[in-house]
Amino acid sequence: MKIRNFSAGALAAALLVGLPATVAWSADKAEVEKAIAAAEDARKKAASVGGEWRDTGKLIKNAQELAAEGKLDEALKIAAKAENQGKRGHEQALAQKDATLPAYMKSSGEAKHTAAASGDNKIAPDLDSVEVMHNGEKVVVMRGHDNSATLPEEFLKTDRGCPPFCIQPIVAAKGVDTVGELEVLEFLKQSAGGDASILVVDSRTPDWAMRGTIPGAVNIPWNQLRQDSMAGMFGDSGDSQVDKVIEERFGAKKGKKGWDFGDAKTLVLFCNGIWCGQSATNIATLIEMGYPADKLKWYRGGMQDWVSAGLTTVKP
Repeated sequence: MKIRNFSAGALAAALLVGLPATVAWSADKAEVEKAIAAAEDARKKAASVGGEWRDTGKLIKNAQELAAEGKLDEALKIAAKAENQGKRGHEQALAQKDATLPAYMKSSGEAKHTAAASGDNKIAPDLDSVEVMHNGEKVVVMRGHDNSATLPEEFLKTDRGCPPFCIQPIVAAKGVDTVGELEVLEFLKQSAGGDASILVVDSRTPDWAMRGTIPGAVNIPWNQLRQDSMAGMFGDSGDSQVDKVIEERFGAKKGKKGWDFGDAKTLVLFCNGIWCGQSATNIATLIEMGYPADKLKWYRGGMQDWVSAGLTTVKP
């Protein structure tokens, strides 16, 4: 007879009835069959709402095989895991049924996101997905669930030439926080929840942004914050165009005595990756103009890290 470890409650019960603490019961065949049946019921329930996870059926089959080999304890554990996946898949599908994906996310080349996802590819141990707003529509950000997926072609190159594509430092400017994917998602979540003081900015040129961007981000090309590159455009000086972006998009105010950044937004800027200097250049420009460093965040990894993690992308 196999020996199992006691939980605290089971140990106390054993002592109360006078049983030796080393005695435990192995799973019996009926118990395992019941667990497998419960797992199958949970799988079918999840499938009925489009929420069956990729590996649930495989787990159930594995549990059946282990039971047939007489490995009842192992079969019981696998069946319990399968049942848990079925229940979570059902709950996840119901929770996301109202999060309608915009049409552009359903085109080829973009990640397809359904509740029928693997439970083994969460964003974080306690985070399956994040709901954000993009162009007035709800978008569910999650990781991909295709084992054969690879990086988009534009992010496969390793030799781009420096300059201009030089590796950026870990800190863009003194006082500016460098953030990662989880922090970006938290900012997006706050923004979607109605916090108008946050703006996630894709600093890349439109041709790059159109290949896919972070849901909830707005594309403000880096050269719109460069006085020299904007000079003469639209009949205005470069300075006036930069001022317009800072006032109308970032919420700062310019008076006779200079800039007032009291109501300026917290900006989270990114571009293509650690080899892209566009967002870092914008941060340097904003700091020089007096933008508070604590209102600037830099997602250094940018789109290359975002797609490497299999996270949702959309068209701007």
